[in-house]
Amino acid sequence: MVERGMKTDKWAGQETAARVEEAVEELVAQARKEEVLETYEDLFQAIWARILPTLGRTTVSTIMGRALGLTTAKCPCLGRLHVARDGLSFDELRVHMGQEEREVMRAALRELVASVIGILAMLTGDILVRQLMSEIEERQGP
Repeated sequence: MVERGMKTDKWAGQETAARVEEAVEELVAQARKEEVLETYEDLFQAIWARILPTLGRTTVSTIMGRALGLTTAKCPCLGRLHVARDGLSFDELRVHMGQEEREVMRAALRELVASVIGILAMLTGDILVRQLMSEIEERQGP
């Protein structure tokens, strides 16, 4: 009887350890997911803030909306992003993005940055694009 209790305790300990390990893995995955979104959210806020004084809110909103529309056609995972009054809103995307989408999302967000830069290059030439690229490169670090 004692042996049976020991097996039960041992099983319970293994089950608890497995649950803890699973919870830790989920926290790590969540941190990585948040890191990807936070990095790009900060980048898009910097882009928005940099071009807003030159182009105005309506034009910047239109550029971001167009870039988002073009990129979402290729990368549907960005469908939960939307243009808000003060920039791109990542709120809905953050809630619904799964860990398995992290790499796909990273590639889609890179594509969105390229789309924004491409539209700005068509509209303004090199002036704003060079300034933005300098800021983007500074954020990347050495």
